[in-house]
Amino acid sequence: MAPSSSTVVSGLRFLNKYPRHKLTWKVGSIFIMSVTGLLSRAFLYGFHKVETSRLKEFFALLDHARKCNRGVLTVSNHVSVVDDPVIWGLLPIRKMFNPRNLRWGLGASNVCFTTSFTSKFFSMGQVLETYRFGAGPFQGSVDAAICLLSPEASRLHGTGESFPFPEMPSSSQWVHIFPESLVHQVYPPHETTMKYFHWGVSRIILESEELPYIVPMFHCGLQDVFPEDRKFLKYIPRSVVFPKFGRKRQFLKFAFGQHLDVSLFAKERELWKKLSVSDYDGPEARNLRSSVAATLRKSVEEVRLSLGLSEEDERLKNPQFWANVGENSGIKIAGKYGNSVEVIEKEG
Repeated sequence: MAPSSSTVVSGLRFLNKYPRHKLTWKVGSIFIMSVTGLLSRAFLYGFHKVETSRLKEFFALLDHARKCNRGVLTVSNHVSVVDDPVIWGLLPIRKMFNPRNLRWGLGASNVCFTTSFTSKFFSMGQVLETYRFGAGPFQGSVDAAICLLSPEASRLHGTGESFPFPEMPSSSQWVHIFPESLVHQVYPPHETTMKYFHWGVSRIILESEELPYIVPMFHCGLQDVFPEDRKFLKYIPRSVVFPKFGRKRQFLKFAFGQHLDVSLFAKERELWKKLSVSDYDGPEARNLRSSVAATLRKSVEEVRLSLGLSEEDERLKNPQFWANVGENSGIKIAGKYGNSVEVIEKEG
């Protein structure tokens, strides 16, 4: 299947808000992404004990996907204020100097795109401006992600409108997404867990031209380095301010799952083909997106359990619980706006 013409045009317009095809932009992108990658790698391995699972297999998948021109979608939990870019310090140094080897990510508008400088900086770092707080799954960043995973549809969108980016012929890209809702760290238990998944990632899976390789991930440890419930010095890592050397250094764990079988989403993608664009926000479409999000969340949860963490509280898997959570729920929530349960973002 191919994404709708309106999705392709919206995505390409979004990508072309910046002159990504120009040499100066490309040089700036290489500089920002390589320096950020090197600093992230130095931070990870210089101040922490890093434990990984199936990392080599993930690198092999990235190389294979590039050869067969198939997109890659990585999906992860989100536990700290700087999960991205820190986690990509895991990548080999040789991959850090070519943006085509690196991920495209979705970043919050109210965090990463607050000034002209930060907007250009993060855009050169292949971050797509995403609006939270009720903006919903139908927005330019999600359309752009679909385009990046659907190069042939983007090249032959057939509207007569000319777009300099992506360049032709384009290759499928790697897109990373943190699909959890606003507040990420939940206590008790004092182990990293997850909230429900937003539907933007479901759109990417349902509407991409070819189903990308989908790799679920889970990581823990960064919540103790950049804790979200800290009110002051939020972006100063504890492991640098109070470094521990030798065996006592902070443990960071990163686990990659096997890429998901296409059959997991075959039924939903087949049903999606039968919908008209006018039905994309109707009850049937919502059910399909909900089903995809639930399947995807389960796959990330399985990677979580592979790290030896305890079973989740069953309530945390239910969006209705989060919609109605209150102070008597026994749940302490830590996020950008502190511990108030009144700021939980609802699905939209």
